Amino acid sequence: MNPATPNMEVTTGIHKIDRIRGANVFLVLTAEGSAMVVDTGMPGNAGRIMEYATTIGVEKKRLEYIVLTHSDIDHCGSAAGLKQLTDAKVAIHHADAPRVAGDEKLKDVKGALGVVFGVMGRFMRFTPVKPDILLEDSDKILDLTVIHTPGHTDGSICLYRESQAMFVGDALRTDSNATPRLPPGAMTLNMAQAKESVKKISNYQYTFLLPGHGAPMTRDASQVMKTFVQEGFSVP
Repeated sequence: MNPATPNMEVTTGIHKIDRIRGANVFLVLTAEGSAMVVDTGMPGNAGRIMEYATTIGVEKKRLEYIVLTHSDIDHCGSAAGLKQLTDAKVAIHHADAPRVAGDEKLKDVKGALGVVFGVMGRFMRFTPVKPDILLEDSDKILDLTVIHTPGHTDGSICLYRESQAMFVGDALRTDSNATPRLPPGAMTLNMAQAKESVKKISNYQYTFLLPGHGAPMTRDASQVMKTFVQEGFSVP
């Protein structure tokens, strides 16, 4: 499945940024010269994200959007800091917006992972940020289409660049070999719904699949996903 290496242009206009605490962060560039960030990792990553952007010639004024696939702290933790640095607009599905804005508490995590997140929370303070854009299914943001994929959270989304790539957040994850896995039950609100969302994204055509956790798939990703679903979400 050809896992991509860190800190690289995964494919034309899509960069994965390395040395990020928390979830994978992607910098997306359009043919017209606009830029957006997909997810921001845990608190404290804003400087690193901009450092990487400037090394490839992306100035602050070009970064128009910070798109959050959902409201977990390991994905939205640096949204406030990055917005402060760039004045980019923060976008998230309306169902997850209250958690990012601080109007509702962040999602509870069950079991041992909940303990880990609780400890991390003591050292990494989450700064709420009011979203500028509330997303809905089928919305467009630059050249990406929003696909509402609830299950992991109520407002989880994927982002689709037609015929090229699917950003999946935590709708699913991969291992170090880019093999797909369902999201962990301890962190997923509704696993039955999450499976339906994976089925939904398996119906699109794309070469690259870009997860919130794990290595990107860089070849035949949509076919891999179809097989994953057909085999009952199991892997060899």
